[in-house]
Amino acid sequence: MQYSIEIQNVVNSALAELKEQHQKKRLANTPITNTHFLTRWVTNSIKTQRFDGSVKNDLIRWQKLSRSKGAGSELVSLFERISAVYHRLTPIDQEPQAVTDKQIEAFMDHMEAQGWEVVNEFELTEKTQIFADQPNSFVLCSLQCEQCFEGENLSKPMSFYVRGNHRAFVEEASNSGFLLHKQTDYKSIVKYHGEYVIFPNNQGKSLAEIQWALV
Repeated sequence: MQYSIEIQNVVNSALAELKEQHQKKRLANTPITNTHFLTRWVTNSIKTQRFDGSVKNDLIRWQKLSRSKGAGSELVSLFERISAVYHRLTPIDQEPQAVTDKQIEAFMDHMEAQGWEVVNEFELTEKTQIFADQPNSFVLCSLQCEQCFEGENLSKPMSFYVRGNHRAFVEEASNSGFLLHKQTDYKSIVKYHGEYVIFPNNQGKSLAEIQWALV
């Protein structure tokens, strides 16, 4: 089971069953009652092993989040955003779309136009410090730019190294067609930069960074 399909099965099922409870007047549509319903829904899904094991960690994390933060966990909003982003970039009813070198080049140009310093001329094989004039910088490994493609399509995971406004970067990447998977906040091979990975066909095996993405 592809992770991108199963995570959509999870959040879409949860939202559909929550909506059904509202329509049948069995549940008040308030943050507290919605969170309580989804907390029980998530817990029951874990106990019954309703979904594929690829999403087990997500379910456990959401269970802990809802128990610790209550309505502040905003599970409804989170599920809606996950559903929207994955449907837009990896829809269940379509074949996965390739991530291409032209997409990445266009994204680099776009980020430069947004005032980011974009660096891709160095082989990143050891700890490296990039001296950037701008407060926000986006670094790629020149070796990966050559070796992660078969023809024009991405065929191996590729790292994006980011310093500065991570929230804006995630938003821009999502809008440009990439699902980012965070590896570190700032302790990566590029000093002071966090590392995100993109996967061929946007088919990562864990939840992408979508909490700030525009949907």
